[in-house]
Amino acid sequence: MLGRSPETEVLRLLYASAAEAGVEAWQPFLSALAELTRARGALFRIEAAGLHEAHVGAPAPLPPPEALRPLRRDRVYAQEELGTSTPTRLIRLSPRPEAQAWLVLTHPLRDFRAVDAAQLDRLSVHLAQGVRTWLTLTRDRAAAQESARLAGALGAGWLWFEATGRVIEADATARALLGPRLAPSGRLDLDDPVLTRAFRRALDQAMTGTETPGIVTLSRSPLTQLALHPGLTSPAPGLDPLIRAGVRRAPAAATLDAPALARSLDLNRSETALAVLLCDGLTLAEAAERLGWTLETARSASKRIYARSGASGQSALIRRMLTGADWLAQR
Repeated sequence: MLGRSPETEVLRLLYASAAEAGVEAWQPFLSALAELTRARGALFRIEAAGLHEAHVGAPAPLPPPEALRPLRRDRVYAQEELGTSTPTRLIRLSPRPEAQAWLVLTHPLRDFRAVDAAQLDRLSVHLAQGVRTWLTLTRDRAAAQESARLAGALGAGWLWFEATGRVIEADATARALLGPRLAPSGRLDLDDPVLTRAFRRALDQAMTGTETPGIVTLSRSPLTQLALHPGLTSPAPGLDPLIRAGVRRAPAAATLDAPALARSLDLNRSETALAVLLCDGLTLAEAAERLGWTLETARSASKRIYARSGASGQSALIRRMLTGADWLAQR
C-alpha cells in the first residue's frame, strides 16, 4: 500500500485537530505543516469569543492590527506585503462573520519555496472549513457540559440498555448515581432478588412498546428510581435498537449553597438550616433535635420561615424549595 503524501498527512491532521477539544489540539497539524514547509515555527490564532492560540517551534508574532486589518481572507501573504523582514507566510481566515483566524509560518534562514506558497494556497479553503468545524464542536461541547451540569444538579442521568439489560452507554451523572450497582461488564448488580425481578419486568415492558414507562425504585433513602422508556429506539448509526432509560436520585437540600439559599428564601442562617432539614424529610421535632433546639423554638422559627418565604405552611415550603431554581444555582 502506498503511504500518504506529506501534503495529504497535513490535511488529515488538520481535520483530526478540528474534531478535538481545546486549541492545543491544533499542534499536531501545525507540527506537520511546519515540517512540510521547512518552517522554523507556526502560529495559529483563532479570535472568537476570546483569543485561542496554538504554536509550535519559534514563530514570529502576528503583525500589528493596522497591518492585518486590510488583508483579504483566504489569501497567502508574504513578508514584503506585511512589512516584516523575517521570511513569513500568513493566511487570514474568516470562517464566520463573528470569528477570524490567522496562520503565520516563519522560515529560519531563507525565503519559502514557490511550492510552499502553492501548498498553503490549496490549504486555505480546508483550513477555513476546519476552523468552522472546531468552532461548532467547541460550542456544542460547551452546551453539552452545561446540560450535564444542570442534569447533575437535579440528580438525573441517562442510560442506554441492550435488550438483554446490559448498559452500553450512560452519562457521568447516571454512572455516579448507580455507583457500584453498575458492574464493569455493564450489568446492573442490584443485589436483591425482588429488585432484580422488578427491573426485568420493567425491561420486558419497555421491550413490548407499551405506553407506560417502567419505574424501578432502586433505593428509598435517598429515593433513587430508574425509568425505562417503552419502545426501542436507534440512537446512532451502526447501533442496534436500544432501550432508553433515566435514573434520578432525589437531590438533598443539604447540598445547596446555604448563603445563596438564605438570600433566595429571605431567611437568616438558622432559619435556613431548619428549612433545609424540613425539605430533606425530617419532621419538625426531628429537625429541632438535630439543631439542638426545643420544639417550641422550632415552631416559632418555622412560622417566621413561612411568613418570610411566602409559604403557607410546611408542605408549601418544601414544594417551594424542591421546585425552585436554587438547585440550578450550584456551580
